[in-house]
Amino acid sequence: MKRLELVIVQFEEVKRLIEVGRVPQLRLAHILLDSAVELIMHRMAEAVFDAERFDFDRLQQLRRLEAMRKSDKPLNRKFGASGPSDDELRADIQRLEKIVTSTTQRKKTTEFGKRIDFLVGKKKLPEDLAPVLKKLHDYRNETYHRDQHRVEVIRPAVLIYFDAACTVLDHYELGMLIGDDSPGPELARFQDGTSSDRQNPFELPQRVAKQLREEVGLDLRAVRTALVDHLLGRLDDLESGLAYIEENTSGGAIPGDGIRSMQIEDDDLEAIFDKQALRSRKYPLTMKDVRSWIERATAMEGMEDKHALFAELAALEDAFEDLEQKVRKAVWVIDEAANMR
Repeated sequence: MKRLELVIVQFEEVKRLIEVGRVPQLRLAHILLDSAVELIMHRMAEAVFDAERFDFDRLQQLRRLEAMRKSDKPLNRKFGASGPSDDELRADIQRLEKIVTSTTQRKKTTEFGKRIDFLVGKKKLPEDLAPVLKKLHDYRNETYHRDQHRVEVIRPAVLIYFDAACTVLDHYELGMLIGDDSPGPELARFQDGTSSDRQNPFELPQRVAKQLREEVGLDLRAVRTALVDHLLGRLDDLESGLAYIEENTSGGAIPGDGIRSMQIEDDDLEAIFDKQALRSRKYPLTMKDVRSWIERATAMEGMEDKHALFAELAALEDAFEDLEQKVRKAVWVIDEAANMR
């Protein structure tokens, strides 16, 4: 139970921080949620590896036997001669390779995103949760490593992460339970049920997840409105920024030159200095994409699935954020040049 208590204490602290509701507390709540999710997923992956241990060891033995038979050293070939036939050996190896996680794959699961993909592939987590967790982990990296804070959406992001973390907890299987000291109050309060509850300690993560969801709640309508308003505001700024760039282009510009100029490669001097050359280039993004992003953001108002909602937010942000950063920088350069006149 101590292993579970480590996680539950984090959830309880997050709940308290959400109640405070200020940006510093919500930032810390986001970091704690990410830590809890990563810890649970690490244990889930380790449980998969433990379940595969016999087959994994057997596969390693068969591969060593195969290598001995192919060795250029006579003594190795002699020791490898006993056992199954070559065809049987190859068939056993191929069978085990399909059901056992390779050493290379195991090493990759140390990465947050790869671990999610692994657990989804093993049916340990729902597939629609993957893009949500990955994007929220990106948010965490921004605030934790780069001092970048999405203040406008930090509260809905934390509420969605709390709900997603409860989903991860709901899929967590405790495995072997070892008797230990009495749990602290954070975990003990979830054990104050009927005697029949106490007879099912393996179901405790699921009961905790259910109760935490009920206590914190997720007002999907409010969260959805906040996210949509945030997206539309940024896209409006993006559109205005591109128009501002065109208005301040020396020699004049036509519609679309702004977004083209944001995609010029550094060594394409012809496109930099010749507008006809610029307009002849085939760049990935056009103003049609900007209008499409606005339409998709507006359509999010009708989404009722919380995972689909945040997955669409993630997809839209991934689509336009690089352009958004370039436009902001270009607008700043124009303004700075105007201030120097």
